[in-house]
Amino acid sequence: MSDPERQVDRASAATPEGEVPDIASGAANPAAFAASKAIPLTIGACFFMEGLDSTIIATSLPQISRAMGVSASEIGIALTAYLVSVSIWLSASGWLADRFEAKRIFMASIAVFVLGSLLCGLSASLAQLVAGRFLQGVGGALMTPVGRLILARSFPREELVRAMSYMIIPGLLGPMLGPVVGGWITTLFDWRWIFFINLPLGVLGLGLAWRMLQKVEAAGTKRFDFPGFVLVAVALVALQAAFEIVAAESAIRDQAVLALAIGIAASAAYAFHARKGDPILDLKLFRYRAFRVAVLGGSFSRVVLGATMFLFPLFFQLGLGGSAVVAGYLMAVLAFGQIALRLGLDPLLKRLGIKALLIFNSGTMGLLLVALLAFHKGDSFWILGGFMFVFGLVHSIQLSTLAGLNFSGLPAEALGSATSVAAVVQRLAMAFGISLTAILLGYSAIGGQTVRASFTMPTLVLAGIMLLSIVSFLALKQGDGDDLLRKAK
Repeated sequence: MSDPERQVDRASAATPEGEVPDIASGAANPAAFAASKAIPLTIGACFFMEGLDSTIIATSLPQISRAMGVSASEIGIALTAYLVSVSIWLSASGWLADRFEAKRIFMASIAVFVLGSLLCGLSASLAQLVAGRFLQGVGGALMTPVGRLILARSFPREELVRAMSYMIIPGLLGPMLGPVVGGWITTLFDWRWIFFINLPLGVLGLGLAWRMLQKVEAAGTKRFDFPGFVLVAVALVALQAAFEIVAAESAIRDQAVLALAIGIAASAAYAFHARKGDPILDLKLFRYRAFRVAVLGGSFSRVVLGATMFLFPLFFQLGLGGSAVVAGYLMAVLAFGQIALRLGLDPLLKRLGIKALLIFNSGTMGLLLVALLAFHKGDSFWILGGFMFVFGLVHSIQLSTLAGLNFSGLPAEALGSATSVAAVVQRLAMAFGISLTAILLGYSAIGGQTVRASFTMPTLVLAGIMLLSIVSFLALKQGDGDDLLRKAK
């Protein structure tokens, strides 16, 4: 049998959830074009709800703590409960989608998320709020990977990158708008509405999913790997806890070291466990070169992408002296750049191809990070806004292309496992990026204060990580990703 890394499963480009109109044929058939966009936009709209909720609560924590009569430090468990829940359930997403049918699980995840939001909004005690946040985490853990799986099964491979770009944009807008919307709601209304706002969004998402998404009968799957599920959950919770502690303290404390040690030990135990049977996360998928590069090599890019979403607002305020409102507007400009990506992605794919585009884009992102250091206090925020718009373009190109490459060359029956593996690695990479940046900022602080000079080393380190990303993409060979580009002529 030939090397699976060199095989591109052309048959897996078929759509087991039903034939979906070709995006490229939209000029000849506007109705088909609109239908093909409806699927990724429907999934993206649900991602918007989940992403909005992940950040909207931060601005309301003081009001919630006062309303419940607990300290600000105690209310932080509401954030932790969500992260822990997501970490526990993330690895089960692929198995559940294969066992009970992806559309059904996706709609169930929306319903669970909405139910958790209702419980949070009605909470009269911290315990009830934590229970609601944990329930939200269950829905959020399943929603994102299963949504990506539906998209991968709904489009032929050559249309997947473009479809991903439609899906990613609403999902990226949610976390960026969350703090702004949360501030408005908390100021003008009651804190409970930061959760109640998910009810109409969730009902709309359920209606769109029922109407727009195709259904495929569940074909059954392997038996649930409970020991593997526990090991992965322990590893993810411990590693996430270590990264969160480091980010909060801007230093490595004993608790972070302990959590990191537990996470590494659980990961090693799972790697040994996964060598036999049917593991919940199939590590054999890394035999496929395109998947290996997209997930492991792409982690360098995701470290930087996660870090910049943490670094930029701090730089705008502490480094350049801007207000929180100005920082929020600049992050919104970045989001507009991500939307504008749709105007230029297809020609870039056609001209450069997957490998060259990723290498070129990674180099551009590294240069932009270095260029960020050219801005000083008093510089025009209009010029900085132009910079953020361009960074948004580059940011979204990287995410959309990597998201498509995750599925390149994989057989159709492996897509469910692939979404789970990719989701776990991506989550850890972005969390690590935030923690790394927090450590570097803490180390670079002058007199205990974070000033403009404190951002030089973290920014240059992130630019250096983008060089590692370029090196990882050099491992792609001729033919890798071709199934994503067959119609980009």
